[in-house]
Formats: sequence, structure tokens, C-alpha cells
Amino acid sequence: MQIRKAFWVFISIALVSLFIAIYAGRFSNFPDSRIVFYRLAILALLLIIVNFFWTLIATKKIAVLRRQRVLRLPVGNMFEERFDVVNQSKLWRLWVEIEDLSGLPGNTGSKVLSQISPRQDRFYVSRTLLIKRGAYTMSPTLLRSGDPFGMFLSEKVFESDKTLVVLPYFENIEKIKQPIGLYIGGETVRQKSLQATSIAAGVREYQPGDPLNRIHWRSSAKRGHFMVKEFEQDPQGDTWILLDSNANFHYEKKLDLEVNKADSFWAWRDQEQFKLPVSTFEYAISICATLANYFTKTDKAVGFASADQRMIILAGEKGERQFGKIMDTLAFLEGKGKMPLGGLIESLSSQIPRGSTVFLVSAAPVSSNQIGIEVLLRKRLNPVMVNIDSNSFDANFSEAAETPASAQIPFPHVNIRYGDNIAEKLQTLFH
Repeated sequence: MQIRKAFWVFISIALVSLFIAIYAGRFSNFPDSRIVFYRLAILALLLIIVNFFWTLIATKKIAVLRRQRVLRLPVGNMFEERFDVVNQSKLWRLWVEIEDLSGLPGNTGSKVLSQISPRQDRFYVSRTLLIKRGAYTMSPTLLRSGDPFGMFLSEKVFESDKTLVVLPYFENIEKIKQPIGLYIGGETVRQKSLQATSIAAGVREYQPGDPLNRIHWRSSAKRGHFMVKEFEQDPQGDTWILLDSNANFHYEKKLDLEVNKADSFWAWRDQEQFKLPVSTFEYAISICATLANYFTKTDKAVGFASADQRMIILAGEKGERQFGKIMDTLAFLEGKGKMPLGGLIESLSSQIPRGSTVFLVSAAPVSSNQIGIEVLLRKRLNPVMVNIDSNSFDANFSEAAETPASAQIPFPHVNIRYGDNIAEKLQTLFH
């Protein structure tokens, strides 16, 4: 229980009244006037006692429950949460304050409710525009209540084990136009595969250890002995996304959470006006998420790698499960790595199948990644450069023509500036 300023005001009134009553009884020409001051002092003390016990039971038998529909949402979406305030007591609650201490940026869960009847349940809905990646525990929730005169304040804390995971922002790409057999999808890779693929290269005689499901029964019947199918690597190759997490090349402007705190009633309007923060790394994360979303939907095997505070490598796989793994990984990257993109390429290039397309997402100058790009080309990989112009994130930036060095890059590339539509820019890659 906390003692507030009003308590000391009433204590002062009681002491002053008592002093005046004693003074009036001894020195005043109207000794009976002391009765008024005695009554005033007693009234002040009674109010203090009553308000003390009022506050003592103010948070008893009252609970706050938090309910969420979903606990995994991308940045830019609206997170909706319902707060249930349950009064299990037979007494009225004059007022209660609920404060959301979850740490979710821009949260609007704090509210004051008044006149809660006995055995009554009250609720309200909080809508928060998600503006920052990461995991946020849906607790603690602080319940406050007190007396009508504001002398005392009682608090009660409610914990929860639920966690909201805010995934990266991504946009939907309709289609990336690409030259057939050159970049995305790549040229046919004439290499045998140890796994079954959609590309059957022919048949050969059965060897001990070959799985029975590889037997081609029609050829076996014609030749009189077992024949098994041979496969080649997918002629389209894999798609790999390499994210440059080197902190030396990223720029970020501190996020003002108060500006981004939305009024819950008008929250849907704020969602339509959402923009990514002024951060090159957040743009890089969103680009990776957008690419991963597109290629998993087009049934491509997608791999991901980044050298943040630790090396992260996700082998190329197909399907929504792989997209979920990439999104979970991107949600917790911080952009505090020390390894340059060239070092990541050199350490990883031997693990990427030939003919694959490698998207390089970086805010570093293209010239600083030239050695790594040469490594990819020598290994018959197809690099695609997605460069983030860090200069455009500065408030003093002025529009300028593309640099000659960028214009002479002999492979697909795109330059993304602050405020650009990511999906539209990526769709121009192979035009």
C-alpha cells in the first residue's frame, strides 16, 4: 500500500484543528469554539481510518484476465487483446486502474474503469499497431485501486506465461519476371542426385543398397532384371537469401514510441498509414521476408543465412514450414554482427547447390562485396544484389542519379531507398 499526498493533507488538518482547539480552550474568549475544531480533527482522523481499510480491500477478490486471438503477427498488423476485469466481491469498486507493463511498443492496454458493481464482469478491447519485431510476454498486468479521497493506493500484479511473437513485415509480390534458364530457376544442372527429385534422368541396373521405391517396373519387365531410376538435381536450383548483418553498414533512427502509440478507437486507420521505421536493417529484414514469402509460395526450395551475433544457416527446403522457420529467425535478428557479407559468402558458398540463385541483401556499398560476388560466379551460382541506400535514410538526403558503379553491375540488382515500395522494387529485378 502506498501513502499519497492527500493523506498528509488530512493529517495536517487534524493536527492544526487539534492545536487550535487546545489554544481556544485556554486563551480564547470563546472557549466553546474548541468543540468545532475537536470535531474537525476527529472527522479527519475517521476519514483516514475509513479510507485506509477501504484501500486495504480495494484489490481483494478482483482479477484481470487477458485474452488474445492470435499470438503470432507480422509488423504492421493490428494486435487485438481483450481485458476482462472480474469483481468477485459483494462490494462496489469505485474505480480501478489497469496498467499494461508487457513492454509491447505503443501498447494501449492501460485503462481506468469506474463503478464496478458487486459480482460484475467488465471488459474492454485494446488494439495495438505492431511496430517492432521480437517476443513480448503478455505480463505483468498491474491493477491499482484506492479510496475516494486519494489518500492510499493499493496494487496487485497479475502474471501470464503467454508470449506474443512479432514477425517481420513483408509485402506480397505478384510475380518476378525472369529470363528462363538463366537466373531464377537457373540452367539445367547435369549432376546426379542422391535424393528423388522431379527430374528423372534415365534408368540403370539395380545395385545392392538401392531403395526398392526407385525400381522402374516397366523397364525391369522388358530387360528381365531390376532397373532403377536415376535423378538429376532440380534444374531450377535453390533460392538462397543472404542477409548482411554487419553493424558497421547499418543506420537506424531511434524509434519514438509515443508518436507511434495509436488511439485504440482509430487504430485501423493508423494501420493503413503504417511505414517501416527509419532503419536500414529493418528494411533488409522486410526484404528477406518478402522474398522468402514469394519463393515458398511458388514451390521453390529456399535457404537463408546471416552472420549476426552468431552464424545462422537454414538449409534450403520447400513449403510453409520453411517460411515459418525463416520468419522466426528474422524476428530475433539484431543487426549487431561483425562479419562482412563477403566472409559469409566464402564460408557458405560450398554448401549451396550449383545453379542456385543467391539474393544478397545488404546496406554496404556494392564494391565492398565484389570479392564475395566473384566467388559465387566461379561456383556457377547466380547472384542477385538487393542494395539498400543508407544515405536515403538521412533527413538531409537529396535525390540523386544512380552512381556509375551501380549502373555497370553485370548481374541483376536493385537499389532500394527509404520510403520505396519493397514489392514493386523487387518486381523490377529482371526487367
